Amino acid sequence: MPHGASNGHRHNGSAALTPQLAALQAVLPARGRVLIIPHDYPDPDALASAAALHLLLKARFGVPSRIVFTGLASRAENRAMLKHCRYSFTLATRLQLGRKRPAALVLDGVPWSGRVTVPPGVRVVGVIDHHPQTRAKKGFEGLMDFRPGLGATASILYEYLKAADVAVPPWLAALLVYAIATETLDFSRRFTPLDLEAYTALLPRANMRILGDIRHAPLPRPYFAHLAEAMDHAQVYGRVAWSHLDAVEQSEIVPEIADLLSRIERVTWTFCTAWRGDDLLISVRSSLPGARCGALLKAVVRDQGSAGGHFNMAAGVLNMTGQSLEEREERREELVRSLLGWIERRSAEAEEPLDIFAHPLVDKKPAAG
Repeated sequence: MPHGASNGHRHNGSAALTPQLAALQAVLPARGRVLIIPHDYPDPDALASAAALHLLLKARFGVPSRIVFTGLASRAENRAMLKHCRYSFTLATRLQLGRKRPAALVLDGVPWSGRVTVPPGVRVVGVIDHHPQTRAKKGFEGLMDFRPGLGATASILYEYLKAADVAVPPWLAALLVYAIATETLDFSRRFTPLDLEAYTALLPRANMRILGDIRHAPLPRPYFAHLAEAMDHAQVYGRVAWSHLDAVEQSEIVPEIADLLSRIERVTWTFCTAWRGDDLLISVRSSLPGARCGALLKAVVRDQGSAGGHFNMAAGVLNMTGQSLEEREERREELVRSLLGWIERRSAEAEEPLDIFAHPLVDKKPAAG
């Protein structure tokens, strides 16, 4: 992480800056607003982290900021988080910069991964991320706070706020708690002592009504139609389960189906594919400690699209503009076969043999006459 001299920003309190806070201060502009950019179609971790960074910049450094993202946060829980967030979010398509070239901090992703859209003319001065496949870009000299293997980016922002002695309001504590819980699947997935510290420290401060509203947000009717379609298309192959959705408007339902399939007894790998316009979306999950889902999906997608993720979860997208329906379906089937092949090799490494034949998740019996 690069360290630089102070750029003259005033901060509240008299405590000396930690190395992380000093590195952040060093990249902040002397004047003007900073943009906070989470990854596209932000999830709870990205949304909560963006709100926490907005508070940190204002309370510690007196720097105004604006949260900007690409894509919609359409999942019910994500909409509930936005409803309870006290800071406004701006869609990148509505951002008007004029001749300004504002500085930006990217959260929960890296701008060179294909999963973060940086508006033209914006200068990225820092990146904070926890994904295991995070890599520095040659020539980038801004802040790089990469914590591969950490459960959530929200835990990093908790550490910043704690070091800056900034009080976390109850509504934000609820968002951060929910983010950490979802990223670690209630600590059933990979996590670190920092994730556990952040969760246990923030939970007593959290507004429990807000946390309940997020966890139990009302679901729109199309959700249940997608759920029924996913269960109808679901297949099981040994310890692997997967499904497909023919047409979705938003991407959030795809990882949700992959998560749901992971609840099947004895299943250790799941994935879901879906068409969203010309894009084929993929989400992969695994409960195996050495699954390396992000690396696996990158190996499958290669240069045909973009992919990335954690040890136990990953997402990718392939664009198929200009291809016929038959060509698209052939590529989707090829992707499924390739995924199964890679998973079979990973399962062999883990001494988890797969069955020979796939079969439906639910056996369909003829209706009584």
